[in-house]
Amino acid sequence: MRLDYALDNQLEIYGKQLDLNLAFDVVLRVDDLQGSQELDIDKIDVSLRLLVKNYKSIQSLPIAQKQTIRNEIFDRFIDLKLKPSPDGVKTVDFKQDAVYIYSSFMMDYGIDLYEAQGKLDWRKFISLFLGLSERTKIKEITAIRSRKIPAATKYNAEERAELQKLKLYYALEVSEVEAHGNVQKGIAKLFGALSARAKRGEK
Repeated sequence: MRLDYALDNQLEIYGKQLDLNLAFDVVLRVDDLQGSQELDIDKIDVSLRLLVKNYKSIQSLPIAQKQTIRNEIFDRFIDLKLKPSPDGVKTVDFKQDAVYIYSSFMMDYGIDLYEAQGKLDWRKFISLFLGLSERTKIKEITAIRSRKIPAATKYNAEERAELQKLKLYYALEVSEVEAHGNVQKGIAKLFGALSARAKRGEK
């Protein structure tokens, strides 16, 4: 985002000028689609139907070109290169946390996100989300999720128990796609450790 230029909602590619629908609710639908069990080809096509207003102009393109268009839209307009949490812990999910995000926007900005559907640009939505004050519910919850449980002492048993209870209450459910990814990472980590041991001649 740059404040000295208007937000750009057009993409020129393959000799075509595409008019994009980047309303936050549309982008969230597309993001939710990525975690579905549909075939990748279907995901690409449905994503473009949602994101490109003049989709008919690219409807007959080969799937490889459609994938390139989708990737370009994500790279240029949707993936905002936001910094992850320091320890890589996922602290927010726009689908699971919808009720908290809705109430937080109402509290801080007086914005009804249901009334803003189809109007509020994704980039504006993210900027407002990041600027929510600490008093909002979603900020309170993300702080709980990211807070580390302190080391046990003879004085903080109650504090540790309360934080563990809150973390459990506000824990995010892991999707099948995320779970599969975590399993794959775990296997890769285990394989790496076993390979290292084998190189050292350990059993």
